[in-house]
Amino acid sequence: MTIKVMAATIEISLPDALIKAIGANPADLPRRAFESLVSDAYRSGKISHSQAGEMLGLDRWQTDAFLKQAQAFRAWETEEFAGDLAALQKLAAK
Repeated sequence: MTIKVMAATIEISLPDALIKAIGANPADLPRRAFESLVSDAYRSGKISHSQAGEMLGLDRWQTDAFLKQAQAFRAWETEEFAGDLAALQKLAAK
């Protein structure tokens, strides 16, 4: 089975004020925009952890660090963690 990956090229114009505000080097903007799209897709549950890492060319640990730095947390992860913590606290109280 062969999977064909299609890529899209987009062009955007950014005001100089925005570039200055985010402190970006214009040469870094394509990668930064791409990383932002990947982290948003992960956060919204549209792609998996491994897909995010594959798209970015990162290993598992680098992907973890990237998603943490990008604050790309899924709501269910937070809720699941809170539930697990409550269950552990309940067990510890016994």
